[in-house]
Amino acid sequence: MQDKKHNGWTNYATWRVNLEQISDLPAKHWEDFIEDNRGSDLLLYNLGDQIKNYVEEMISMQVTPLKNNIAENYALSFISDVNWREIAEHIFNEYRENFWCDNCNDPLDDDTSVGAFCSEECKKEEEVLSTFEKG
Repeated sequence: MQDKKHNGWTNYATWRVNLEQISDLPAKHWEDFIEDNRGSDLLLYNLGDQIKNYVEEMISMQVTPLKNNIAENYALSFISDVNWREIAEHIFNEYRENFWCDNCNDPLDDDTSVGAFCSEECKKEEEVLSTFEKG
């Protein structure tokens, strides 16, 4: 049986795990991992793996610590259908949108940032570039 899209996500499991375990965490929660892996071709794959480990840890903390616990087994079975990369992409895009300059992708600094830009120079450069026709 093939899962169908659910509320715009790959499937029900992906939507539900993101909704109940991930969406309440601020994008900054993943900041150290994202910044440490910035520029890596495997950033999204590895971030997905970090998210999976986080969810598995949350599951193990919420069920009794008995071996072969049926509730834990059911929960782990359910999350085996999650598209971890899709959740990682969602988190990464939210992080990039809120914490990186829209022009140069440098990190935004609360003291020197100008809106979504790291400096007034980046803001002006983006404005100039956006006025040129593409092609």
